[in-house]
This record gives sequence, C-alpha cells and structure tokens, in this order.
Amino acid sequence: MEIETHHTTICIGTVSHLDPAITKQQPGVDLFQVEGADVCQDQIDSALLEDLHCQRTIVFVGGEQAKLEAQAYGVRWIEDTPTVNEDLLRFWRDTVPEWDSP
Repeated sequence: MEIETHHTTICIGTVSHLDPAITKQQPGVDLFQVEGADVCQDQIDSALLEDLHCQRTIVFVGGEQAKLEAQAYGVRWIEDTPTVNEDLLRFWRDTVPEWDSP
C-alpha cells in the first residue's frame, strides 16, 4: 500500500505568476489562498490542520508577507517570480515529505 503524500501550498496575498494548471496536474497538491489587509493566522492554521495526520510537504508562496509567515512557521518559502512554477515543481519533487508537519 502506497502512503499518500500531500503538498500543502499556501499562497499569501496576491500571487500573479502561479499557473493554476500546475497545481491541478501535480497529484496531492492542496492549494490554499490567504489574503486580506491583515493575513489572518486562523486562515493559515486552518490550512495547516487540513491534512495534519499524513505525510506532506509545506510551502508558502508569495511576496514579503509570505516570506515572514514561512519564517514564523519554520517552512519553505517560494517567491512569486516568473520562475515560481518551475520552483514549485522542483520543491514538490525534491523535498522529503514529513509526518505531522509543522
């Protein structure tokens, strides 16, 4: 029996370079959008609790706010640049999933 892996991907704020088709083509991607004048910690926590008891990777995508939140949660951040799609594919391929992370 193969263990299911989830790729929790949280976009914080406006993410203009991410191609939604990339996330739909990658098996196990759970995409969440968190936005607003004040990023709501409850929104991030809810997304992180979605697949708590499974094997997964976690990445925050976006600008400076996403970087700060990733540092606070101790997870990976990928900047919203023209290479974000390739960077995400590389992250999902190369990152070793963890249990009950973070």
